Amino acid sequence: MMKYIRKSLALSSVTTKKMATDDPQRLELLKDRLKSRFGVPVGIHITGIPLAISMILAIFCYAMPQVSVWMMLFRWLGLPEHKVLMGVFFAAVVYCVIIMTTMLLTSRGSLTGYKLHLVVIVLTGMIASVYFVSSWFSFLFGSVDNYTPQIPSVLGLIFFGLNIMWMNSCQ
Repeated sequence: MMKYIRKSLALSSVTTKKMATDDPQRLELLKDRLKSRFGVPVGIHITGIPLAISMILAIFCYAMPQVSVWMMLFRWLGLPEHKVLMGVFFAAVVYCVIIMTTMLLTSRGSLTGYKLHLVVIVLTGMIASVYFVSSWFSFLFGSVDNYTPQIPSVLGLIFFGLNIMWMNSCQ
């Protein structure tokens, strides 16, 4: 499933090492080899569209458990629950800044930015997975007064799966 991402990271590492030269002829040769390896003109359809869709799906995946997580946190801290949306809002702003920064670094050609983008996506997926398990565990073994958390938990996993699919696509 992750074959394209692994190949892309390996090629980026090799290319980064080869670019550490000051010889213009070698850089031009490297550029020509990379163009021939892609087979199609490099442009927004290769990286930009999958990256933008990945960012949108990551934001949706992150948004699914937020109300439940902040409700639990506010109850644990003994804070009034009517201020939960304030916590959700600030967490969303921080997450959007982080994901957009990694997307910007990736679009500028930074291998570190791409790796950070993948790390943010994996962490988001782990949060979605934990939320899925906890919501279904409480549904099956706890006293549930509403069935709302199960729907966003499934949607979060769907968004995470689609995100991995888009990041793993070559076009």
